[in-house]
Amino acid sequence: MFGLFKKKNPYEQAVHNVYAEALEHTRDTTFYTEFGVPDTFDGRFDLLLLHIFLILNRMLRENEVAAESFNQALFDETFKDMDQTLREMGIGDMGVPKHMRKMMKAFNGRMHSYQFAIKENTLSFALKNNLYGTVEDVAPDTILKMEQKVLAMEAALRKQSIDDILSGKIKFE
Repeated sequence: MFGLFKKKNPYEQAVHNVYAEALEHTRDTTFYTEFGVPDTFDGRFDLLLLHIFLILNRMLRENEVAAESFNQALFDETFKDMDQTLREMGIGDMGVPKHMRKMMKAFNGRMHSYQFAIKENTLSFALKNNLYGTVEDVAPDTILKMEQKVLAMEAALRKQSIDDILSGKIKFE
């Protein structure tokens, strides 16, 4: 009943498609074999957050009202999926909110870290602390390869029109 009066975000379907594409891209095995991303829940979550950051950052570059609505819908879609994933993993109703708070805190930290890193040219440092945060001895050349991959994905997103993204079409490379 209460949902009847909630204003629907006009980008919900587009965001669903964009999120699905980001999720699919994180399943590319080369991230785990060639780029050394840990093939764990945490590693996959961090890789997804990196993709979400790239999308949000691309949209923020447009400085449009549409980007704000789109980004909010993307955040909502991400955490709706995370909630479902936790439940599928067997986390009970009492444990889900605790995990969600931790994941949202991680989300906020990653977004600020990557935003600063892109601006200040310290992406390697941010990747080491976040994406490779659970890896004890990640090789510097692995981090450098991943940094180049991230910058290539960012460049590919910059070339895409905002209209395409707002309509749910996105490619990371």
